[in-house]
Amino acid sequence: MTEATTPLLYDLVTGDGRSLSPWCWPVKMAIAHKNIAVETKPLIFSEKDQVITAGGKTFPFLVETDGQIYDDSRLIIDHLEKKYPEPTLFPGGVSGLSHYQLVFRYCQATLFPTLVSMILVDIPDVLDPRDKDYFITSREKRVGMPLADYCAKREELRPTLNNQLDPFRKAMAVGGFICGDAPAMSDYMLFGMLQWARVTSPFELYDQYDDIWDWMEKMLDLYDGLGRNTAKA
Repeated sequence: MTEATTPLLYDLVTGDGRSLSPWCWPVKMAIAHKNIAVETKPLIFSEKDQVITAGGKTFPFLVETDGQIYDDSRLIIDHLEKKYPEPTLFPGGVSGLSHYQLVFRYCQATLFPTLVSMILVDIPDVLDPRDKDYFITSREKRVGMPLADYCAKREELRPTLNNQLDPFRKAMAVGGFICGDAPAMSDYMLFGMLQWARVTSPFELYDQYDDIWDWMEKMLDLYDGLGRNTAKA
């Protein structure tokens, strides 16, 4: 079998092709950070069988040029760092990697559940029509109630979210980014969470006077506007 010339990234998208997943965005930013040429295959939820046929389970899903598959954002990040070590995603070596592992777990276990409770009700509006019934049915089964009820107290969750974002503000105050004076993988992890909310929901999570806002503006402009080129919901 002839090897492909570039890796292939399967990306979950909205009805109009906007990258959707909070786990895909950090991978896309890492690829841009390392200036790796990849082919992206955008798929909607209803086309997930193509991922399964290719040997994966979920998004993001990377098929390397030699046919090796990486079916988890953490596996993809680890692979990218090993195959393309410069520029590193983890400034400081082991300490940078440890920092990222902490940020990843914090985003996964603490920040993500809060964001879901604030924006889940809006996501069907940006999906392909073929995905809407599946998404609503599966998510309402998962949370045990209608999506509107699940997100009914999202205004009351603002103080909770504000507190959860505060450690990142403290880190940004040192050099402008979570990782210091330049962005790296911990920045991309938080960016993935907030960019997911930005492109799927019009609900404002923080205001323009927030340090998070300033940081997000810088992140959106990185890599020729990779994040900003994806329209806000």
